[in-house]
Amino acid sequence: MNEQQFLYQHPPLMKWEAVGQQFDQYNIFFITDEDGTIVYMNDTLMKRLSNRYRIAQQFVDCAHEAIKALHISDAWRGKTIVDHRPAYMHVYAFRSHLIWTGYFLFDHDDADILTGVLSYEAFLHLLRERMNKREPFALLSLNLDRFKFINDLIGYEYGNELLKQVAERLRRYENGIVARQARDQFFLAFYTIDRNEIRHMIRDVIQIFSTPFQLTDQELTITPSIGVSVFPEDATDWTTLLSFADLALEIAKENGGNTYCFYTNELKKTNEEKLYIQHSIRKALKQNEFTLHYQPIVDIQTGDIVAVEALLRWFHPKRGWISPAAFIPIAEETNLIQPIGDWVLRNVCEQSKKWKEKGLPHVQIGVNVSIKQFLQADLVKHIEHVLRTYDLDPFCLKLEITESMAMHHIDYVLAQLQSLKNLGLQLAVDDFGTGYSSLNYLKKLPVDIIKIDRSFVQDMVKHSYDLSIVRAVIQVAHSLQMKVVAEGVETEEQLAILKREGCDRAQGYYFSKPLSAEQFEQLVQHRKGRSH
Repeated sequence: MNEQQFLYQHPPLMKWEAVGQQFDQYNIFFITDEDGTIVYMNDTLMKRLSNRYRIAQQFVDCAHEAIKALHISDAWRGKTIVDHRPAYMHVYAFRSHLIWTGYFLFDHDDADILTGVLSYEAFLHLLRERMNKREPFALLSLNLDRFKFINDLIGYEYGNELLKQVAERLRRYENGIVARQARDQFFLAFYTIDRNEIRHMIRDVIQIFSTPFQLTDQELTITPSIGVSVFPEDATDWTTLLSFADLALEIAKENGGNTYCFYTNELKKTNEEKLYIQHSIRKALKQNEFTLHYQPIVDIQTGDIVAVEALLRWFHPKRGWISPAAFIPIAEETNLIQPIGDWVLRNVCEQSKKWKEKGLPHVQIGVNVSIKQFLQADLVKHIEHVLRTYDLDPFCLKLEITESMAMHHIDYVLAQLQSLKNLGLQLAVDDFGTGYSSLNYLKKLPVDIIKIDRSFVQDMVKHSYDLSIVRAVIQVAHSLQMKVVAEGVETEEQLAILKREGCDRAQGYYFSKPLSAEQFEQLVQHRKGRSH
């Protein structure tokens, strides 16, 4: 049979061309009779193969296996060898014909060793060919949510088995090509730029993960986060396109995972702002742009200032004052929170020493600690070193962690808190009531102080529910020999309620706004003079 007969032996060729257009995202597409005779081959494959009939005929060496499988299943999937190159194929029954779709793996070096999907290099080669031809596609960057935690928990052997099963499920999804770069970093490409179509495909991909994975002796559920960028709409070069997909992936992760996010110009602006703030934070640390303000904490019964909370402030040379709410999350995300935290710790200790030398009454200074600082293995030794450097009693320092922090990595947190307590530090749980722990959980924490979140303090005047929470926290804390600080006190009425309920301490604008070190000294001296 010559080539002309081979391609045109069936008169209704245009019917197969119409079907072929629907499968244009594949670099292999052809149709055979049930006996394996090829009746149509797409242009992409025709151009790629030198001896088209001889090589294409190799695809149907496994036709009998596919036909047998199609009696009990919708499709047959498997690998075959074409012209000494591996290819991954899907075979579907269509009336009295078989539709063969798939993609080349080029050679064994182009397959990921662990999972068998395309290597990143082979994936990149395929897509750069499309980019050179200006053929559009959607790029998906996919990570497995909390994979590092799962990997650490169950071990690398199980983690690798999980990756193999994830790859197999993704590879069976017929609408895209799949690659793996490293660890749990997968890529997919859809040869379409229709947003609704892409969304439908992504939902199908997420659905693939809904069935638990069966490992040797346990069942495991894992979810994906997906970032999407589109060629050529979002970018015309690979590096930029990939960075945009990864940026969208980060947003999907920040939104809680098990979801997807398209790259947009708004994301680009947000990212540029993050990069600017990140760069500015580095400069601020070098050029000493940060300052500390101190908000007094008052004993409700006596009115004496017994402590202060150190609050970080940043005056940017171009933008002026930047709210901590704007830069702390970025510092957390980029690990700059650790040098910032170290700067705060050293400056608080230096300030405490200065006040001691000036003869000011002793006040304890509270410092907020981020989760990334708290999880540092050498945190206790580092704090001990700083206190020794400034010749300070550990009791002068109070470390404040949030309620939600205390609930993560619970065993480690409890051990770390106990080590800090053994060092002689005071410990406080900040913003209590905004997390998801029960009051009974308090008895496990080796802390000295509970700080009631300002939202309950401000609403307790109008709502009995908030007042009940404030009352319960005070009672439980006292039963555990802990003191209670109410945050955000702004009115005489709030203070009267707290005094009636037996709250120990309070801070807020009713007493004082956060003050510079000099302003705080003046306040203390003024109160001291007035008491005489």
